[in-house]
Amino acid sequence: MPAPYKRRKTHREDAGTPSAHGGRKHGREQLRTVTRTSRRDQDVPDEEPKESSSEEEEVGEEDSKPASSEHDKLQSYNALLTLLAADHKEPAEKKPIGKKREEEKTQADDEDHNDEDDEEEEGEIAGVNFEQEDDEANEEAGSDVEEDGQVSDPFEVHFNKVSESYIEEEEKLIKEKSKWTIEKRNKFEELLYTSIYQSPPGKALSDVKKSVSNLKDYNLKQRILNAYEKVNHNTALSKIDRELANNMFNYQDINFPYKNYQNKSYQQLYVTHALNHVFKTRDRILKNNEKLHNYQQSLKEGKITSDQEPEYKDQGFTRPKVLILLPTRNVCYDIVNLFIKLLGSEQQENKRKFQNQFYSNELPPETKPDDFRETFKGNNNDFFSIGLKFTRKSIKLYSTFYASDVILASPIGLSMILENPDKRKREYDFLSSIEILIMDKCNSIEMQNWDHVSTVLKYINKIPKDFHDADFSRIRMWSINEQSKYLRQNLIFSEYLTPNINNLMTTKCFNLAGKCKYKPIVNSSNCIMNSIGLQVKQIYQRFDGGSSPISNPESRFKFFINTILPNLTKSMSYDDGLLIYIASYYDYLRIKNYMKTSTKFTFESIDEYSSRSKLSRTRAHFQQGKIKILLYTERLHHFRRFEIGGVKNILVYELPSNPIFYKELVRFIGKSVFKNEADLDLSFIKILFSKWDAVSLERIVGSERAPILCNSVNEMFEFR
Repeated sequence: MPAPYKRRKTHREDAGTPSAHGGRKHGREQLRTVTRTSRRDQDVPDEEPKESSSEEEEVGEEDSKPASSEHDKLQSYNALLTLLAADHKEPAEKKPIGKKREEEKTQADDEDHNDEDDEEEEGEIAGVNFEQEDDEANEEAGSDVEEDGQVSDPFEVHFNKVSESYIEEEEKLIKEKSKWTIEKRNKFEELLYTSIYQSPPGKALSDVKKSVSNLKDYNLKQRILNAYEKVNHNTALSKIDRELANNMFNYQDINFPYKNYQNKSYQQLYVTHALNHVFKTRDRILKNNEKLHNYQQSLKEGKITSDQEPEYKDQGFTRPKVLILLPTRNVCYDIVNLFIKLLGSEQQENKRKFQNQFYSNELPPETKPDDFRETFKGNNNDFFSIGLKFTRKSIKLYSTFYASDVILASPIGLSMILENPDKRKREYDFLSSIEILIMDKCNSIEMQNWDHVSTVLKYINKIPKDFHDADFSRIRMWSINEQSKYLRQNLIFSEYLTPNINNLMTTKCFNLAGKCKYKPIVNSSNCIMNSIGLQVKQIYQRFDGGSSPISNPESRFKFFINTILPNLTKSMSYDDGLLIYIASYYDYLRIKNYMKTSTKFTFESIDEYSSRSKLSRTRAHFQQGKIKILLYTERLHHFRRFEIGGVKNILVYELPSNPIFYKELVRFIGKSVFKNEADLDLSFIKILFSKWDAVSLERIVGSERAPILCNSVNEMFEFR
């Protein structure tokens, strides 16, 4: 992936020895000694196992794993295989991933680690870890279990109170492509947002609740509230954060464009939500462990009979519950530090190693725009993944994936694990029980490669190949029935909406709690066209995009080669200085090939894969007039933000996805006018669009003008 400037040298993490099963704990009390999938008359040990000092420290399913006989484990395993027989082949033997390393003792921090342990070899994914953890038995015990007793707690309603019959009925309706219903529309004039809440076909899992103004009014863990208040000095919420919190803490899906890179309050909300979810999951398991322990004790004392054994469905196949997809290591660095702050933990393990691999104080040049400097500051490497594990007093970075509560990764870093060219190194079981998916900075991810997002979504909530010592009697039936995607919450955040992001919410998000889509209000007063400050001629030419968005690219190309190219030189006021801006790299290759083989135009082209020397040489020749026509890609502009000199006219093949780019393109002409290389009355920018470009068009011309441009009898419009 191209970078805006030379990347800092990365470091190598300790490559962990993978464990196909994520590692079973040793030296811990197993509170249950019988793993069951159906009731049996009697199978109870003669003696109660001794209690261990670490019995309740873990935050996750491992706390609940009982010791059982080989016979019981075999019966349980066969029972689940029977349930899944229609979907599974016999799992192949798994091979280790990465290099083995020597066992090392757990420390509260790693200040004494050797620097060589922090080195990262080229091609390795920073933070990836599948090795078996050896330090779990040494962790300090303790929990912050609170008796909630609240049937209205959204966590309980969403994950523990939902019935099998309800999910099956909703699954059937969704597979039949029944429509989602718009239940509520909101318009927040002072916030310049609108929102639409959609419920699934049939009935939503929970009702839409009224938003409140303070985090204390939600069912959050007290330790989470205390840490949030310490960081922010209060728990009050802004108006927009109230709306987001209401959707988020009620486990509804969210598609939210935050509009400005300076807006980061939503990140505090989703980190708080992730922490609250992890700790509520842990507490539910610990409470059920205690009930089962009491049952075993009562059974031993003869107070009850074996046919009274309670059953608790409170977990999935594997421990990780939250997946956060981010574009760069610098963004990951900020989010992990936010976790540390809002967790309020006393200790952080492996923080020095994390600092070395994810932090950099490098900044882009001050000549670049502010949003560019924010996007590419620090370590902008896009190849990483890291697990976080929470205990009562500490947070462990670089925890093995199968012992992690939260996994943070770039889509490309994760897809290289999921679809490693070496089939022996492929892993995806750790994504089987994800209950919250968070995607942040989606526009940057889209500029990298959206295909990697599709790869991750293909594997998330997939039934695992191996069952990693799971206690089948505790696994929720909707996990076993491959219905997890109907309860998984999806939180999507971007600076501006695009078709890919909107399509993600429409085709990949099926949360039965419903989904809320936010949209900025862009009118003629706050649209990007109104902020250009240059009276240059702007010509919008509409073409017929066909009957569906799928036909739009082909229709655009035919219009370009049949209508625009034949009259290209005649329609331009100068015989040089023509910049053709192309948003899609595939369109760029197609146009470049056509102009080279089917026309007599002399032109040059630069893209995100061009060498540094070619970029410099081509830009210089274009500015000097030696090159008449220059093809220029959107991704190159995103990663470099060049100020192209010598531009006298611009042809925009497709509207920029980022409205700021449009403003910068127009200013290319302004720069030439300022240098007396072009006349403001002769220069112009021409934009090709169809009715399927309405989303991008609205961001530039405003919501009042966009419908007119798309639906008017006229096909050409001019603005200044």
